[in-house]
Amino acid sequence: MKILTCSNSCPRWEAGKISPRSPGGLVPMVIALLDQHGGDWIFTVPPDRPGTPETVRIGDDVVLHPIEPGEELRRQHYDEVSIRLILGVLHYLHDTSEQPVFDDRMWAAWAGYEEVNRRYAKRLAEVSGGGDEELVLLNDPHLMLVPEFFAAERPGRRRLAYFLGTPWCEPDYFSLVPRPIRVRLLTSLLRCDVVGFHASRWADAFLGCCARELPGAVIDGRTVHHAGHRTDLVATPFPLDTGTIDKMVAEPPMEKWRGRLAQAARGRRIMLRADRLDLWKNLPRGFRAYEMLLERRPELAAECWFAAVVTTPSRATGRHLAYAEATEEVVRRINERFAVDGTEAVSLVRPAADDDSRHCVLAGLSMSDAAVVNSTYDGLNLFAKEAAYVLPDNASLLISENAGVLENLSRFAVPVDPFDLAATSEAMEAALTGPGTSSREERRSMLRGETVSGWLEEVFRL
Repeated sequence: MKILTCSNSCPRWEAGKISPRSPGGLVPMVIALLDQHGGDWIFTVPPDRPGTPETVRIGDDVVLHPIEPGEELRRQHYDEVSIRLILGVLHYLHDTSEQPVFDDRMWAAWAGYEEVNRRYAKRLAEVSGGGDEELVLLNDPHLMLVPEFFAAERPGRRRLAYFLGTPWCEPDYFSLVPRPIRVRLLTSLLRCDVVGFHASRWADAFLGCCARELPGAVIDGRTVHHAGHRTDLVATPFPLDTGTIDKMVAEPPMEKWRGRLAQAARGRRIMLRADRLDLWKNLPRGFRAYEMLLERRPELAAECWFAAVVTTPSRATGRHLAYAEATEEVVRRINERFAVDGTEAVSLVRPAADDDSRHCVLAGLSMSDAAVVNSTYDGLNLFAKEAAYVLPDNASLLISENAGVLENLSRFAVPVDPFDLAATSEAMEAALTGPGTSSREERRSMLRGETVSGWLEEVFRL
């Protein structure tokens, strides 16, 4: 078996080794698959690696194929279309009184999106042998036209799967995208043998869009027949790399972070969250819900500490920067109102590096009484799985009703409505002052049963 994969996400590579650039998500999964099976990985060159060669060999079995789009295409493909348009639609982020706007600038950006996808497909066709043992795995909303272009480059049968790590929106919201584009995106994805999601609700929303936009499509359960091709939909969340976590919790940086966090907590109970400052992570509402709790029970500021480990997106837009400022403002306000003897009631914790960030998160979880995920919409949210694995016995795990991971962890979690601040505030109070919601050993047993091999078998129906 050989893996051919395309993603916008990319690894680090040094001295014949590949490693994740940031914790969690797709990249560790791809690395694990290539370690097991060998193959080729096509991805966008990160901005900090200019002059990267077109081919990088890693050992005997893995070949990297960085794609360098250039700054203008990168802006059009990544910033304008992938982030602002597509991720905005899939996460329900557009203010429909103003967005999206398909003017000449946006249509030019769409042409840039097409061009980058065409380059990926061309490179994929060059490395594909088309044999029965070849599995082609496509990822990320950034590359939704690759199946269309790849089919044109290399017609014929092969096992081709597309996995969406994001949510998928309902048909009415999907119609914010102009009809020619939304039909084309769906038609391209339906050239795959399998389209995968982290949760059933995202697969069902995708089916709804196919039913609405493609009159010729025949839908039978979670199978779509369209243009002479059959596509199966699967819902199978990423597994947690429990082996890596088990190693990390014994490493020296864990003790460093436990010491730092214990000093900041000053004996108080800890509630933790960890997020990249993406617009759907909902940090301002989460802090506002905690502020409402302190308004009801100000004495809890001396008994509890709400800490958020935060990182910044690699290409932050103006909207991201405004969102970060709004988050910092609510944190300042809460501390001005409720800090006790100069000790913060809530804190933003910013580790200096991505590697350090994960040790910080795991150390914090190991000391916490509760963890919070209140995303507006989230494809999975791997932090919730890390929390389920690391939180002490009888700690509480609060998970947004709109996070895909809730389907996976429902028996261990308290669901929260991410838009209902009063209900979120009450759930936080119960988590910090009442009994925990689950057994650590039960959580660990379930998560240790998930594997990368099992995920691959589910996606490709092996």
